[in-house]
Amino acid sequence: MNLFTKLKDFKDRLKDRHMLTIVVTSLSLLLIMGIYVYKLQATNKQNLENEYNHAFFELSEYINNIDTILVKSQISKDPIHGTENMTEVWRQANLAKTYLDELPIEESVIQNTSKFLSQTSDFSYSLARQTLRGIPISDEQLNQIKSLSSYSSTLQENLSNLANQLSEGTFKWNQIQNQGTQVFSKLSSTQDTNSFSEIGKQFQEYPGLIYDGPFSNHITDMQPRGITGKEITQEEAKTIAQKFFGADRIAEIVSITDTAQANIPAYSVEIKTISDGTADLDISKTGGHVLWLIYNRNVDEKNLDIQAAQAKALEFLESRGIKNMHATYYTDESNIATINFAYTENNVTMYTDLIKVSVALDNGEILGYEATGYYFSHTDRNLESPKISMEEAKSLINKNLDVHSSGLALIPTDTKQEILCYEFKGKIEEREFIVYINAKTGAEENILLVLHTPNGVLTI
Repeated sequence: MNLFTKLKDFKDRLKDRHMLTIVVTSLSLLLIMGIYVYKLQATNKQNLENEYNHAFFELSEYINNIDTILVKSQISKDPIHGTENMTEVWRQANLAKTYLDELPIEESVIQNTSKFLSQTSDFSYSLARQTLRGIPISDEQLNQIKSLSSYSSTLQENLSNLANQLSEGTFKWNQIQNQGTQVFSKLSSTQDTNSFSEIGKQFQEYPGLIYDGPFSNHITDMQPRGITGKEITQEEAKTIAQKFFGADRIAEIVSITDTAQANIPAYSVEIKTISDGTADLDISKTGGHVLWLIYNRNVDEKNLDIQAAQAKALEFLESRGIKNMHATYYTDESNIATINFAYTENNVTMYTDLIKVSVALDNGEILGYEATGYYFSHTDRNLESPKISMEEAKSLINKNLDVHSSGLALIPTDTKQEILCYEFKGKIEEREFIVYINAKTGAEENILLVLHTPNGVLTI
């Protein structure tokens, strides 16, 4: 049957009323479905556009509020007003960053703006705590506030320009999401100062602040104090890995590659075990310190209690040349105990120098080790003697705390400082607490709530 005959046959069948009805109905259904899908997609697209617009205008409002408060803060040195102002800046900056992160723009485009908001938030929090203790804002800090105010004004001006583009329909957020920064860069190339790309450009030179906060450059740029020694080769890293993991557990070294742990240049060593499993270690290029170890295997039985696991972990640390470690808290999950160890010296527990060791509770095998924080902080210290006595410090804590143990401890702060404190462990009714009193000033530095869970002892 040729093509002409087929077409004629199809035409004759369409003359049948029943067949014609089926075809018309089918086409109508397809048309209706197409219209429905189109409208649904358009609705979803508009809803998403509205969400992005909401995030953007919330961001603009919070930046405007930050700018206003920072301007006011420059003419006030009253501690009470300082606390109120800085607390509000801290809150507004956190909210601004939240809405900034909701916009469909790659982080690389706005990373400096994000950094500015993070530092503004943390710097204001640091000042709020300072002024809460009655310490007025210094002239140097006022200059830093002035610098932040200048940047926030620039940011607000650019956001206003971008708002105008949104109102005029110059671009849509969906366009940014679908086509990424390529479209955004194209838009910014035709505008003077009217996009986040331009905002990011203006913040390229943002220097950051030097202050007591976790986002401060002088902290993020700190060098690890415990990483010492000469540079090692890959072959030396291989030897270190064999000794640390245990040569009797190794079938072969699979690979050695370059990596970094917390900005510490390192070698990543992959091991195939004799049980046909795999293990990975990171070893610092300077000094050959093992920063991290993980050995994944299923642990189906529990034959050891936590005391036996702690003994296995401590034996492991000492056999690897890590001395004077004291077990503190632990978790017990999937038949694996992970134990926190703190360095001790002259009866002072150094909570700054921590190592975690994971122990299989079937046979005591070491499955994990994490010492990055230890090597970042560990160093020879010359601690000052306490200025107040244990009894004086105890008199400063809540009288209702039934103290069952006490001692000296070096604790880290959010700003990565180290403070010598008296550590008091006790209970109020059925709740267990740890209170830290500054051994120099008597200030209450921290309070931890101790939680005894089915999986271990934790602090919050």
